[in-house]
Amino acid sequence: MPSLDVYFYGKKIGKLTEKNSRLSFKYNEDADTPLSVNLPLQKEAFSDKLTRSFFNNLLPEEGIREAVARYKQVSSNNPFALLKEIGGECAGAVELYPQGAKREDEPSVLTPISEEKIAELLKNQAQIPLLTGEEIRLSLAGAQQKIALAILPENSDNYYLPQGLYISTHIIKPQNPYFEDIIYNEHFCMSLAKLIGLPTAHSFIKNFSGQSGYVVKRFDRETDDTAPSGLRRVHQEDFCQALCMPDKKYQKEGGPSIKQCYKFVAAADFNRKADALMNFLKTIVFNFIIGNSDAHGKNFSFLHRGGKYELSPLYDLVSTQVYTVLSPNLAMSVGGEYNPNLIHRSHFIAMAKDLEIKPTMVEKIIDEMSAKITAALPELDKQFAGNGIKTEIVAQIKALIENRIKQIS
Repeated sequence: MPSLDVYFYGKKIGKLTEKNSRLSFKYNEDADTPLSVNLPLQKEAFSDKLTRSFFNNLLPEEGIREAVARYKQVSSNNPFALLKEIGGECAGAVELYPQGAKREDEPSVLTPISEEKIAELLKNQAQIPLLTGEEIRLSLAGAQQKIALAILPENSDNYYLPQGLYISTHIIKPQNPYFEDIIYNEHFCMSLAKLIGLPTAHSFIKNFSGQSGYVVKRFDRETDDTAPSGLRRVHQEDFCQALCMPDKKYQKEGGPSIKQCYKFVAAADFNRKADALMNFLKTIVFNFIIGNSDAHGKNFSFLHRGGKYELSPLYDLVSTQVYTVLSPNLAMSVGGEYNPNLIHRSHFIAMAKDLEIKPTMVEKIIDEMSAKITAALPELDKQFAGNGIKTEIVAQIKALIENRIKQIS
């Protein structure tokens, strides 16, 4: 049976095996740390469903997945084959290598990459996604075009290809011709979240030889002075992995609901659980106000920290509702309603009752978030103007925010 060696925090801990298109994962006897909340340490191999729910969610989605599959000449619905090709640099602390290949044989070289080359990679993402054209085994989940590079030292202009121990530290997204100024949209929404005190991944806009890119720091990578590369991985899982949903991320198709996510955090061993639950609720309200209909289960993640969990900083915050070609319906319903134009405060009260929490707690979140966002918008305008960012998309987002706040006031 074909298999892949699975490394976790640099240690080989098990094998991912495929037989008759079904996947299984089995830990080695000396494995001492579980990969996932759904893959606890045990002697027996895990079922296809449990295995697939974790490993399939390491891969990109939709058009990016299909483009990678075409380039690598494998089937897009074959996660095993895709992970064999691009599973070296995954989310969290996981690495996969073909059976017999030695991880230590992977070259650990700092290979500089010029801004001109970065511009070329960003421009060609539709045809050659991720870093497949550079023969880098990089896998990034999600449906947006992106690449991942190492910036060393941090806050410098020194960009490198991720190779071996020199893992990527930042993700870079290009403009999308189908969605006007989407990188400025995401940067605006992320900056707004940060201004009002939500834990948010650090991001900025950078021009690479005429090609603008949105750069965001990876929260699953940290500096480590004791490591040879000065970097280390931090393990993460998204809520689709945690809730054992391998290929469904939207509630309407059987993906996670707000209640399922909230109950998972309430039941799992989270650090500062009360803060985690509060931040989750604040994020639900924030996404509604900014018009982010794509806040699905894969856009909520948590980090593994010393045997416990903590919610990851927010990421992929985009006001999708300003793009009329996209469905306005929410990824997760609020009080049973998906259409954001029909949602009012009463729906959030119904949501609170469904979560078995006090409605007054959610109402307080709504009022505080609305006030903070309204107060932060002028400051954010100054930040964008100071950085020379001019885009009409910001005015559209601000108008939508104003309407959504009125709806739930």
